[in-house]
Amino acid sequence: MGLMVAAILGLSVSTPIAAASPTPGFAAPASVANGASIDSDCAQPTYACEQAKWSAYRPYASESTAGAGAAPDQSAATTDSDRPKERVLPFLGDLARERGYDLPLPLGVGGVFYYLSRDVEVSDVRVGRNGAPPESVSQYATLSAHSEVDNVNLKFDAWLLPFLNLYAIAGYVNNKTDVTIDVTLPPLLPGGDPRLRRVALPTSLEGPVGGLGLTLAGGYKQFFFAADINAARIDLGFDDRFEAVVKSFRVGFNGHAGERPLRVWANVTYWDTYFEVKGTVPDPDGGSLGVEVDQGPAEPWTYGVGAQYSARPWLELAADVGWDLAGGWYVALVPVIRF
Repeated sequence: MGLMVAAILGLSVSTPIAAASPTPGFAAPASVANGASIDSDCAQPTYACEQAKWSAYRPYASESTAGAGAAPDQSAATTDSDRPKERVLPFLGDLARERGYDLPLPLGVGGVFYYLSRDVEVSDVRVGRNGAPPESVSQYATLSAHSEVDNVNLKFDAWLLPFLNLYAIAGYVNNKTDVTIDVTLPPLLPGGDPRLRRVALPTSLEGPVGGLGLTLAGGYKQFFFAADINAARIDLGFDDRFEAVVKSFRVGFNGHAGERPLRVWANVTYWDTYFEVKGTVPDPDGGSLGVEVDQGPAEPWTYGVGAQYSARPWLELAADVGWDLAGGWYVALVPVIRF
């Protein structure tokens, strides 16, 4: 039973960091808006010129770019083969750009590298032998656990609207758990003291994980907010797959490191990873034991800070770290390529 319980305790699914929230854009050089060559105004490989090159082939020009003196008769001089093709996503993107927001490229592929360390609370353990209905044994044994989770995911995301990002994750998780079992045994002699025994049981399990999520984002001037929710399922070989729903909210500031965009934020996350584990293990005395365990995070709330750096218009690098204020903590690294 100990192995069965230990295998699942403390398991958590990673919270992918969503794509960047809309941020005030960089205006392309005036000659770009007028249809001139980009390279003639971009002798130096600055971020603004790189952004202009991407905008020339993917129309993400901000309101300031559109107002740089472009005239319909000048743009009409270009041929159909030279004219930028319209992008479908995000829907309503033109409305956002008209208000001065330079939207991120709509599609993204990236990785999510996640580490989590936290305590786990076991509220009840039930055992049934050879198909009998499981009965609680919590009055005889108290379980506690500390879990460390390594999670690697591949993430695909798309901005369907300027404020709505949908994403999918698929990856692998490794869960290492140290379970402590405190057992109270009756006294050997009548009137004696109960006997206390403690057993430490380390375990390690791994398996595939997949999930879906969405992010709602908005902002005012240099400030932004984002609300995220994702649901995932993890297969570790038990009767039921482990399910988790993680919700987070963050507020932050759009700034710059040099001339490149840099976003910083603070966030709060709720880990709804409470789950009833069911499984069957061999009985040392013969037959089988059905085991049910009610478990969840000892501290379901975490509080964190993070940052995202746009090294290129097509490359975003993000990091996030947080704590549950009771010894648990996590760190996430998220590189994303946008197109």
